[in-house]
Amino acid sequence: MKLELERLPQELKEQKCWICWRLEPKGEGEKPDKIPYNPITGRKAMSNNPATWGSFQQAVKALEKYGFSGIGFVFSKANAYVGVDIDNCRNPETGELTAEAQEIVDILSSYTEISPSGRGIHIIVKGELPKSGRKNSRTGVEMYESGRYFTMTGNRLPGTPSEVAERTEALQEVHSKYILGKRKKNSKARDKKRVSVPLSDEAVLQKAKTAQNGEEFALLWEGNWQERYASQSEADLALCMHLAFWTGRNKEQMDRLFRQSKLYREKWDKAHYADGRTYGEEVLAKAAENTADCYSPVEDKGSIVEKDGRYLKLKGDGSVLAISNFIIRPIEIIEAEEEAQVSAEVINDRGESFRRTYLTTEFGNLQKFKNVLNQNTLSLCYTGTEGDLELLKNHISKQDCQQKKGVKGIGSFLFEGRWVFVGEDRSVDAAGNEVQGIVSLKKTREIKTQLLDFPSADKHDLQKIGTALFEYNEPAKTVSIIGFCAGCFLKEKLRTLQIKFPHLVLTGEQGSGKSNTLERVIIPIFSTGIASGASKVTPFTVMKASASSNLIPQLFDEFKPSTMDKYRLETLYNHLRDAYDGHDGQRGRPDLSVMQYKLSAPIVLVGEGAPTEPAIRERCIELLFNKKDLKDAARRRAFSLLAKSSSALDRLGRSLLTQALKFDMAKIKAVHEEASRRLEEDYPSRVANNLACCVVGLRLFEEVCRELGLTFEEVSGMTMVQAEQALEFGAKEYLLDGGTYNKSVVDLTFEIFDRMGLEHEHDFNFINGGTEVGFDIKRFYDRYTKYRREHVIGNECLEYGQFIKQLKHKEYFVNYRNVRFDGESRKAYVINFDLLAKCCDMGNLEALRDKLFFKGKVSS
Repeated sequence: MKLELERLPQELKEQKCWICWRLEPKGEGEKPDKIPYNPITGRKAMSNNPATWGSFQQAVKALEKYGFSGIGFVFSKANAYVGVDIDNCRNPETGELTAEAQEIVDILSSYTEISPSGRGIHIIVKGELPKSGRKNSRTGVEMYESGRYFTMTGNRLPGTPSEVAERTEALQEVHSKYILGKRKKNSKARDKKRVSVPLSDEAVLQKAKTAQNGEEFALLWEGNWQERYASQSEADLALCMHLAFWTGRNKEQMDRLFRQSKLYREKWDKAHYADGRTYGEEVLAKAAENTADCYSPVEDKGSIVEKDGRYLKLKGDGSVLAISNFIIRPIEIIEAEEEAQVSAEVINDRGESFRRTYLTTEFGNLQKFKNVLNQNTLSLCYTGTEGDLELLKNHISKQDCQQKKGVKGIGSFLFEGRWVFVGEDRSVDAAGNEVQGIVSLKKTREIKTQLLDFPSADKHDLQKIGTALFEYNEPAKTVSIIGFCAGCFLKEKLRTLQIKFPHLVLTGEQGSGKSNTLERVIIPIFSTGIASGASKVTPFTVMKASASSNLIPQLFDEFKPSTMDKYRLETLYNHLRDAYDGHDGQRGRPDLSVMQYKLSAPIVLVGEGAPTEPAIRERCIELLFNKKDLKDAARRRAFSLLAKSSSALDRLGRSLLTQALKFDMAKIKAVHEEASRRLEEDYPSRVANNLACCVVGLRLFEEVCRELGLTFEEVSGMTMVQAEQALEFGAKEYLLDGGTYNKSVVDLTFEIFDRMGLEHEHDFNFINGGTEVGFDIKRFYDRYTKYRREHVIGNECLEYGQFIKQLKHKEYFVNYRNVRFDGESRKAYVINFDLLAKCCDMGNLEALRDKLFFKGKVSS
């Protein structure tokens, strides 16, 4: 079929979610596969790794360059698009659709195109899918929002819209009818033949809340559906399906229990249908019909044996029951601190083999076990109970297989006395040799990297990009960024030495180059993916991602604290505190247990705003970008070179990794201690520590240069002393506002007092020849908080009592005594004005003091 790519919707073209694909033979007599490829590198892509995707223009260019079969659009939760794929629904000769396909096209009414075969259609909409069910083989309908891609033709189906429409409600309708619906004809008969489960209402609730999916049940039971479901009706059905499982589809008991939940509302009892059925009756019927399996207590567990490629259960009464059409052959067991993972070949009774990876906890939950089992195939069937899974796990555990150490996520780890890097699919040591005994648990990989796909940089690479890395912006920024990035490769070693590692904050006006620096410099060095939107964070997502890497940074962009939801801003601030301080993240479970997350990933935060709380800023390397930086022609040329040298930056990242694995712990400690001692003479201890970490990073970069027979100065165009001076200048200029002192909340509050128009001799008064000033803070503190709100001032605001408590510990606080205001004596907080003016910008009050002093009107 001819590609008509110019007809694709413009909004899809603007997404950086494009790959290329090629038809490749799978085996003799088998249908060829559509293999995805990275349009930038020409290597294979992954539909779950944004680092392997590119822009539309890059995909079109690569189509011709590499001779690919076509291009594809990848669905990701980050872009909120949903794809509906309907196979074998179109006559390629007449163009006629089946009745079902035509109905779906009409309901969704969004951009629709004909598939490359001409026999199917692809529909793309904006919206949110229900949580369960993505494919129905009987209807031929599949719906995806992430982890898949569509082969795109631009051959729009006649009569359909040319743009992508928002269709969340319509998706619910199609999903209900064509994904959940049209099941086997005996499903209603199965519903009538209810399984008898002798559980009381109390027992049902207890088991449901403590099961593997108990958290989901508990949220629904308490009425908390908004974050997981598009509507309450969908949540009603989900809760009823839980109840159907535990009650054996007993509608009477299901109804009784539902009425006790916080989802119950008046609508439940209202007639909703022409035959008089209520809304609640229909939901119960649908839940019973769509619940395939029910809880069944096992009185005699029996044992499991293998025969003819199947598992048989030998029951206590001597009877035999086939519970599968497959057997499982474990390949390796990966044991981590809190859980284990089993990789296995699943072989069915026809000899077909499928590779599957299970967490051992998934043998305790029937639905999760089946979800993994049935991935991309209808050829594997399990008919046993949840209790039988325990017997099956015991049977598998007795088989011989390779055992390895498992770690959560990717990064540097100390293994058998040496440091190794554990990637997504392999591990290597400092010499580049593969290490067989340690792997990453597959289901803990949130942050991803392709570092191990690249060789180390050579001398030509460093000579080509080295100077540009330090000259594409002013040295205070470029040196800080290189020091931070290189330091990330040593973060786990620094943590082992109990040294805290800073965050990197890039802030500045729109168009100042901060996002380009992230995309064109930082991301390529780590061979990683795109950043997450700071305004979309939740406690669970940030903790889960942070725990998945101790080297590749966690990237956030679009940080705008003045416009962010207060809850999400506080979530991000808490994460920045906890991650720096080495605290574990915690998440409660419905059974009152606590899930721990080791917050180990470095953090890069990019946006037009910066954190305003002093305690957060002290934990960061903060750099301010502006458009003026981009006017220098030499800097623009340097950045253009870097933008065209992505592969060289990838190779530099691999070299930093190799040297980091070799870098001696004693040397790291010595470099950090020497830098800290020197810096602590002029800077607060946290700031000195953060700069020292960047110095360690620069020394690692120097090792990479030395390994290739080059000096740091030859590569960077500056000496190490000049680089460290640039680091310090950046801290003074951007973090400490030109000084060496990080302003506290109390300092910032006094600066607001100075500019909010306080009335002399009414709110404050100078005393002792102008050397001191008395503030009647209680009189005007409410005005201060109102002023903050009216002028949208973002930094932390202390409650009055807390402000006074902290004020009394400041070096400029003198005492609390009587001062004359408006001709009368009142209690006031007396401040040494000269010390205050050294710490804070008190320009207005300084000008007033000088004017009063020279006129001789200062009180004594």
